[in-house]
Amino acid sequence: MQFDHLNFTEDEGLMSIEDLRALRLQKNKIESDKKARKYILDINQRYRKMSNRKSNSFLRNMNPFKKAA
Repeated sequence: MQFDHLNFTEDEGLMSIEDLRALRLQKNKIESDKKARKYILDINQRYRKMSNRKSNSFLRNMNPFKKAA
């Protein structure tokens, strides 16, 4: 049996206990990797929204005709 990170091929027929454990661990690892990537994506999107708001408000508040205090 050969394992790839996302695609795996199984031999037809019965699998040994070690192969079943390896398959289950591989599936769990793939699921946890997907959850981690989604979590990081959500954090990055929230950060981009905050930084865009800050930069936009900074540019809007910057008035070239305003006298320096």
